Amino acid sequence: MICPECKKLGKKSLVYPGACMSTLLAAIPYYDEDGNYHFNDPNTVTQGYSCSNGHHWSENLNKDGE
Repeated sequence: MICPECKKLGKKSLVYPGACMSTLLAAIPYYDEDGNYHFNDPNTVTQGYSCSNGHHWSENLNKDGE
């Protein structure tokens, strides 16, 4: 993980993970007509970060890592 602001400025920094939040939507698994298992989790995780140069940002990921 590299601070995006430091990267733009050509600086280096330490990155610290901060608060992490998740939505709480129901995720209902199912088997399709061909017997394949599906578990499409609609939840999103928001992870906060800060760096040793004082920059703050967050990144959003769904539970599938996208």
